[in-house]
Parts: sequence; structure tokens; C-alpha cells
Amino acid sequence: MIALVNPKSANWGFRVPNSLLTLGAFLEGRYDYTIIDENLGVNAVNGLAKLIQNGVKYIGITVMPALQLRGAYAISKEIKTRFPDVKIIWGGYFPSMHPNTVLKSPYIDFVLKGHAEYSFIELLDSLEGKPGAKALNQIAGLSFKHDGVISHNQKAEPIDPDLIPRLPYHKVDVDKYLNFGKTYLGPRTIGYHSSVGCPFLCGFCAVAGIYKGKWLGRSAELTASDIIFLKEKYNIGAVEFHDNNFFVAEKRVYDFAKAVNGLGIGWWGEARPDTVMKFSDDTWQIMAEAGCKMIFYGAETSNDELLKLMHKGGTQNAQTLLDLAEKSKKYGIVPELSFVLGNPTDNVTRDIETDLKFIKKIKAINPAAEIVIYTYSPVNFEDSEMSLAAKLKGFDYPKSLEEWVSPKWQNFDLRKNPLTPWLKPHHFKIIRNFEKTLNAYYPTNSDLKIRGWKRSLLQLMGSWRYKTDFYTAPYEIMLTQKLLKYRQPEIEGFAQS
Repeated sequence: MIALVNPKSANWGFRVPNSLLTLGAFLEGRYDYTIIDENLGVNAVNGLAKLIQNGVKYIGITVMPALQLRGAYAISKEIKTRFPDVKIIWGGYFPSMHPNTVLKSPYIDFVLKGHAEYSFIELLDSLEGKPGAKALNQIAGLSFKHDGVISHNQKAEPIDPDLIPRLPYHKVDVDKYLNFGKTYLGPRTIGYHSSVGCPFLCGFCAVAGIYKGKWLGRSAELTASDIIFLKEKYNIGAVEFHDNNFFVAEKRVYDFAKAVNGLGIGWWGEARPDTVMKFSDDTWQIMAEAGCKMIFYGAETSNDELLKLMHKGGTQNAQTLLDLAEKSKKYGIVPELSFVLGNPTDNVTRDIETDLKFIKKIKAINPAAEIVIYTYSPVNFEDSEMSLAAKLKGFDYPKSLEEWVSPKWQNFDLRKNPLTPWLKPHHFKIIRNFEKTLNAYYPTNSDLKIRGWKRSLLQLMGSWRYKTDFYTAPYEIMLTQKLLKYRQPEIEGFAQS
């Protein structure tokens, strides 16, 4: 038997572990497996210890940065120390971007980079010595170590999403994930992946670093069929499409929306501003009618020259964002616009202040627009000018997992407090003070508990600061947000009631 582990990734708002269920879809009929999800309050180490005593020899762990990375490291260290013969295999975003750092640890045996559904089966076959099994150096996407030397095999190409079987939801208690409460999108919200990659090469984006401009989408028919199945089987009320770019192909979006129209679900996904601005009015209308409540966009910056440095591609510029705010308002679909501030330019302060003024222009056009503010965190994308600029300004990554999981680096990939040498304390104060004021005057609609008097209180606190552009030391706002347990969706997902 194989154990697949989802280390704790959130304190609330977590969804079914789609990455592990996808692996499970390919394990079905080949290997027995079980899924352990720490988000459900399970102690992974205790659960794994019992499974190992009953014959489990292989543990696959999915690893995202920050909280999940710390958990994955702790689990691996404890299990490998107690059961040194057990093979520990890491996959997911973090090990795909930092395989050398991961494999320098004595607690991890293998890394599978990118989409490794077939590679995982091939690795198990090889370790089990099955007839005709590939040698380790022949398995695409595999990184491993032998006699202290780390080897990286050729890249594993993404699988056509249409070839992925329906996920084996019977392997998890779906109702436990759906019963946590109502989100902004609706009750019983589930996560779903309908595509992989992105056709663009933005220099600040880890997706570009992994997929290098490749995008593959599941057909509208199969996607809609899965969502209808989930509605009928589990009575879902909403869907978060966790695609890196759900809205790449207009016809696919239109056909999907038409197929689920009348199903009574709300849904959310990620898009590029310039892509959806080319959609026809008919597509916008069917999206709205079919329950599309909010779309997350990478706005990045109002500086058109900086967009070029980012290799944003396409036709996006500052005017695109203003037009998008207006069009979204017309169709009642909330635009969730993320800005990346603190980029490695020759005048960081000027660029930050320019974008903060631009954000206020967007809110004037569409007060319902959600604004997400990140600070630039370099990604391991060697072809990127931004990555090169960051290194020239003195940035470098940790060299060990121990350093990665230290308090100093734990929030790096949340893009809130990156350890970049060109960003000074006063830059963070400018950004965070504005953010606190903005979130008071315009509280997020995705936190359902901030309603009525709570919302009015926050707006009263933020009103005079926002209108007078005085953001310094907003201690009264910070205290109020703390007392009200205000949640930021970019950190904690859609808050629940």
C-alpha cells in the first residue's frame, strides 16, 4: 500500500486534495493506496506509523510553500528517522522549483517534478522490481540521488486533462470538506482543476517557470459533466477553479457556462485582463447567468514599462484594467485584481506610490472590485529578466530545507514579506498602511462575517484616512481588524460563515 499525504495547508477554507486524488485516479487498479489529510485534524505521523507497521513502504507528499512546506519537512524527518527503509517521495510546486535543495535533505528520497501521474506509477514499478519496469534514470520528471550524487531526468510533459479519469472521490470524506460553512461563492464549496499551465511567460510567476508557456485544458463537456456529477452526488453549491488560467479559450468558457447554466452554483476562476476583455458580450452574459461571481486577475501594475520588464505579454496596459473594472460592474461579476508592488526597479518608492494612486482610480470606477496587494517575491525562473534583476540586487534563495522552514523564510511565498534587499522597512510601511486603510474603507465581500455594524465600523475607521490620503500609523484600524478577526482572502482563501 502507498500512503499519500496532504500536510496542513490552511486553518480554514481548505478543499478536497485534488492533487492527491489525481494521483489516486492513476493508482486505481494498480496499487492500493490511502490518503491522509492533515487539514481534517489528522496527525499524519501517527497515521503513517500505523500504516507502515501494516506494510506501507512508500509515502508520497504534496508540498506547497510556507505552512505546508514546514509540515512536510516535519513529517518526513520524523518518519525517516523512525523508519529509515520507507521511501519518501515529494511532489508539487515547491520540490518542482527547488529539487536540489529538497534532495540535499537526508529525509527525502525522490522528487517528482511537474505533472508526474505516469512517472509516479513508473517509479513504484521500478522500486518494486516489476518486469519491464524502467530504470530510475529513464523515468521522466524524476530527480533522485545515488551515492550522494543528485540526478535530474528529462522533464515530464503535462498530461492532456481529457485523459484524466474522474477523480476517486470515494477515497476521501467529501462531506467533511463541504460542511465547513458558506463562502462568498455559495454553500458547500469545492475545488476543481480543469486545466494546467498558462500560455504566457510572466517573469514573476512560478507557473511560467514550470510550464514555459504551455497550457492544456479539459474540454468544456467533460468539465461540465464533472461539475454536474458533483452537484448530483454531493450537492455542491459553489466551485473554485484552481486553474492557473481558467479563461484562456473563450469558446471553452462559453460552452461550459452554457452547460451549467441553471445548475444553481456560484463559481470563481483566474484570468488575464486582456483575455477576457476580448470576450464577446454574449460570453460575459452567459458567464454571469451561469453563476460566475468573481474572477481573479493579475493586474500586477499600472506601469506599462514595468509590465514589459515582467514579460506580461499580450496587450494589457493600465487602460485595460480601468475598462475591465467598468465592464465587470456592468455584468455584476466582481473583479479580484492583484497588484505586485516592490519590484526591483530604479525607483521603488515612486512605483509603489503610483500604483497605490491607480488602485484608488479602480475603486472609484467599481467600488465592488476586490484589491489584492502582494510584494514581489522572486521565483526560480532563470529565463526571467526579473529573476536576473533580483539576483543582481543581492537576492538569493535558502540553500537547505532547514533554512526554508525557519521563521525568517516561512512567509516568503505568501508574497507579503519577502526577504528582498531592495525593499526597505519604509516601503513595507507604505504598502501595509495603505492596505489596512483600503481594507477598512472597502472591506472584502468574501469575509461573510464582516456585515452590518462590523462593516460600518470598519468603513468609519478608514473613511477619513482614505479620503485624505493619510495612511501613516493606522493603529486604530489594525486594532479593530484584529478584534473583528478580519481575514484577507489572498492569505486565507474565501472566509466562511
